[in-house]
Amino acid sequence: MAGRRFQKSVEDFFVLSRKAGLIVVFLAIASTYHSAFAFLTSVAVYASTGISFWIAAMAWVITASVWGYYYGRRVFLLGKAKGFVTPADLLAEYYGSEALRFVTAIVMAVFVIAYIVVQAIGLGIILSIGSGGHIPYQEASLILMLIAATYVILGGLRAAYWTDVLQGVWMYIGVWIAGVVIVLKFFPQGIPHLMQEVIRVKPKLLTMNWSPEMLLSCIMVYGVGLMILPHLWIKYYAAKDTWTIKWSSVATAFYLSSYYIPTAFIGLAAAVLNVTGFPALGLKAGFIFELIKQFGSRDAVMAFMIYHFTNPILAGFLLAGAAAAAMSTLDSFLGATSLILTRDIYQRVRKGASERELILVSRALLLAWAFIGWYLAVLKPGLIFNITAIACAGGLQFLPALLQAIYPNRAWLSKEGAIGGILAGTAVTALLAKQIGGKIGFPIVFHPAMAGTIGLAINFLIAMAISIAVKPKRNEEFVKILSQ
Repeated sequence: MAGRRFQKSVEDFFVLSRKAGLIVVFLAIASTYHSAFAFLTSVAVYASTGISFWIAAMAWVITASVWGYYYGRRVFLLGKAKGFVTPADLLAEYYGSEALRFVTAIVMAVFVIAYIVVQAIGLGIILSIGSGGHIPYQEASLILMLIAATYVILGGLRAAYWTDVLQGVWMYIGVWIAGVVIVLKFFPQGIPHLMQEVIRVKPKLLTMNWSPEMLLSCIMVYGVGLMILPHLWIKYYAAKDTWTIKWSSVATAFYLSSYYIPTAFIGLAAAVLNVTGFPALGLKAGFIFELIKQFGSRDAVMAFMIYHFTNPILAGFLLAGAAAAAMSTLDSFLGATSLILTRDIYQRVRKGASERELILVSRALLLAWAFIGWYLAVLKPGLIFNITAIACAGGLQFLPALLQAIYPNRAWLSKEGAIGGILAGTAVTALLAKQIGGKIGFPIVFHPAMAGTIGLAINFLIAMAISIAVKPKRNEEFVKILSQ
């Protein structure tokens, strides 16, 4: 259906000709923000660190919605006035720098790979467990990755937006049903019974176990960095008016914050059962450790409990909800990545390319990025929570440059400062991230969220130092647009 409505232009293929209404923008943002991260890894992290995740998640989803409320409106106004389609369009136009366009496109495309990998991992886990192990993890991941890639290739991001609406509803209903069914299965007296068992077996799960710097870092990368990544940024270009931006942000806050409640109950239940087991249903103590051996992380806990301890028909519905959570983010990432590579790099190299050619190239790049993500997922790189932090930490490095562009009244950042800051911030983030710097032997490494926050601090310092030496100029056109 999306393909039949397609108007054969880059603007329609990626931003729906800027006509998306409230329901589409709201559910596209909400379901894209929540991925395999929300349905799978939130349960896994709850099972290991308890309510620390809930405290942090409430803070970062509200931060994300407030940030979207303010920056989304400004991004929309600039996009509509200037015809922007990619994040690099906005930054390159404000600073008058094609070099910044190239840097933005490359850095975003590289860091986005981590998020594509996450969805590939989640989809492999879901279909492999849901098939009773008859479809191996590698093939399961590839099958669902190709399905998502196919409907975006056929219908562009219009197809992604429309499916996101359905997936957003399905995954929300599914996670609440899963929470109720699974908790009552093992704790018939409900939440009070569950909490009593947590206190008896592992009371530390009900206290804050994260350090202040870890908490702050997660709020920054997931509350701001994630919102700057291209798959969410371009959704503000697609909105039809500022009213849509405003109320989609408000609705998103309620959707995101309430989503983590049932996953908390499932995660705490899994933590208790991992210690006690449940012989009556054949669940052995230590089952989480067996899942880690099989899938490379504890992310399979949610799918495992749904498959083994709910009615088969209900399990199918719930696992489809889990797949919807992953695919609703994967489709947007694939589309957004192919967009920035096509528009910001290929189109600049081949300036005479037709709209048809650009769309064909974007489809090819979309498929290529899907295969890259799948290949890396096959390597089982670890916990989804940690991998997503890498991508979001990369997105966070565009904060200084973006703030100057959307609040342009006072010029404090030059194009040289913006480029220097982004390059320095991303380099520091990569080196300090345990999953990257640790692999190449860098001596000091942190969780990727903390690495991203340190990178942001270096980013600001470098950007400001360069801008003091090279006096920045105010973009009067941006000032005029945003003052209306």
